[in-house]
Amino acid sequence: MSRRRQDAGRVQELVAVVDLGSTAVRMLLARVTPAARFQILAQERVPTRLGGGVPGTLPGRAVTATLRAVRRFFRRYTAPGSGPRVVAVATSAVRDARNRERLLAPLRYKEGIEVQVLSAHDEARLGVEAALESLPIRNAVVLDLGGSSLQLSRVRNRQVVSSTSVPLGAVRTTRRFLHHDPPSARELRALREEIRAQLRTTLPPATPGEVIVGLGGTVRTIASIHIRGHRDERRHRHGMRMEQADVTAIRERLEHLSPRRRRRVLGVRAERADIIVAGAVVIEEVLVFGGYRALVVCTRGVRDGLLLRETFNGRM
Repeated sequence: MSRRRQDAGRVQELVAVVDLGSTAVRMLLARVTPAARFQILAQERVPTRLGGGVPGTLPGRAVTATLRAVRRFFRRYTAPGSGPRVVAVATSAVRDARNRERLLAPLRYKEGIEVQVLSAHDEARLGVEAALESLPIRNAVVLDLGGSSLQLSRVRNRQVVSSTSVPLGAVRTTRRFLHHDPPSARELRALREEIRAQLRTTLPPATPGEVIVGLGGTVRTIASIHIRGHRDERRHRHGMRMEQADVTAIRERLEHLSPRRRRRVLGVRAERADIIVAGAVVIEEVLVFGGYRALVVCTRGVRDGLLLRETFNGRM
């Protein structure tokens, strides 16, 4: 899991975090101190779409793009012979891929980076830890929507009591169900039926006042769209509360737009324009099907959970 392990007794150390996600690779370099603090020195996000291939396969183009992005990051921000300790993980797309060594072997033998392929449980746990550290959550369901999978974790008294993973990521559902853009009514209906079938045995019904805490690129994008339409209300996404009707309004707006017009919507990144509709439908269905009235936005994620674990020496 580490590239170069340094003496734990040093006053401080450099730690690089690499998160090989289904939609993008995220990397950061941080200085960690024994006082359980960290300072982020550099960070990058590069869209690669590892989860955009045939199910169970990493696309060759995405593998090449990921390797190039990781190599460029370390050459840009680290000096030869004095590199940081590297903590690298991969999530659902790599976990489910039969050809994962096409990516992992070059990272291991050419870059000296050993990647830990997270289980669904560990992936969900890292997201929850990041949410708990940054938001005053006591009882909630934490939703982490990635490119390949949806993680759902129930939190009671700030402790995870259950978690599950279902194959409802934004890239995967787009590829499987939405063959036209804008999607047809029949395609959207089939997508909703699949989401409900998956949630029937995995999503706990809401208790009075309980909310969904949402993580992932789709959640952040929906929050960005909402903020740009309500500039007088709030400037920051993290901790923002959106009502179920707010999510529905954004989904309705996006699903009828052409790809070109959708890319012009303020808050939508160009590389996410083709998958945002499916992602928005997934989030809306979780809220409606589970009886949750609100979505609380968390802009943290797996790499933040990893950094917290490194900072607190695994005590979280």
